[in-house]
Amino acid sequence: MEKHMILYRGSLKSCNYHCSYCPFSKHPMSKRELSRDREQWESFVKSYQERAVSMRLGALMIVPYGEAMIHLWYPEGMARISGLSETDAVGAQTNLSFSVKEFLSCYQQAGGEKQKLRLWATFHPEMTDVEEFAEKCREFRKAGIQICAGGVGVPENLDVLEQLRRKLPKDMYLWINKMDGLRRSYTKEEKEAFLRIDPYFQEELALVPADVSMCQGRLFVEGDGRLRTCNIGLVLDKRWEELGREMDGARRTESFPEPRCSRKQCTCYLAYAGRKDFKEKGLFGAYPLFRIPEKNLT
Repeated sequence: MEKHMILYRGSLKSCNYHCSYCPFSKHPMSKRELSRDREQWESFVKSYQERAVSMRLGALMIVPYGEAMIHLWYPEGMARISGLSETDAVGAQTNLSFSVKEFLSCYQQAGGEKQKLRLWATFHPEMTDVEEFAEKCREFRKAGIQICAGGVGVPENLDVLEQLRRKLPKDMYLWINKMDGLRRSYTKEEKEAFLRIDPYFQEELALVPADVSMCQGRLFVEGDGRLRTCNIGLVLDKRWEELGREMDGARRTESFPEPRCSRKQCTCYLAYAGRKDFKEKGLFGAYPLFRIPEKNLT
């Protein structure tokens, strides 16, 4: 029977980077706010552990507003989830702005299984250089961690993204997100250049009509317990702590809420790649939201 994947976003809304286009670096979290985020996360981890079997939870991905991995309660919680026999993978979106050695030490000391760890690493050219970012990606790869890397398709950043492609291992996927707010179409030359970096960049440019019938069995959980079908979906009527429990013979099962959507289009990877009809599932495997291909792209 197919397992499910959960996306989690806590109340954290801060970042140690200060990119000009991003609002999260402009809100320094107070100790009280950080404490609340930690409490939410630790409560979620405990409840995830309790429900992993009954809800058939196979994977978890943290998709924060800002940078979560610099707060050690996150890798510690990920480690606990990785130790569940039901868990196939646990991962996070991150800017890699931390020591690889210290991160892996924290994860492993908490019992984390390296073969289950997945990292989606985003390159921010305003805050780090190509060599520093690429070296951290290589370090994770040498440690046996599955990782993808990527950046926003800003036309002015084409040269630096091409440099990054050359610095990364040839078999590491480097994805490109379309630039929101470009206010014009990409030129033919820009499309071709980005496609040389990311052969699946065309998927980002395609208009994917929303279809809620393709979104059964997926769930986005917020730190306060609110639920959505995906990260851009409507808030659902049920909450994480209130999911219905039904009797299936002698075994208790916990069902996912019915999906809801008011969107006309699935406008980001986390939305369209989590659908049952995502056409690249054969490439990205059972959990395509990690964005890590199971097959060699070279």
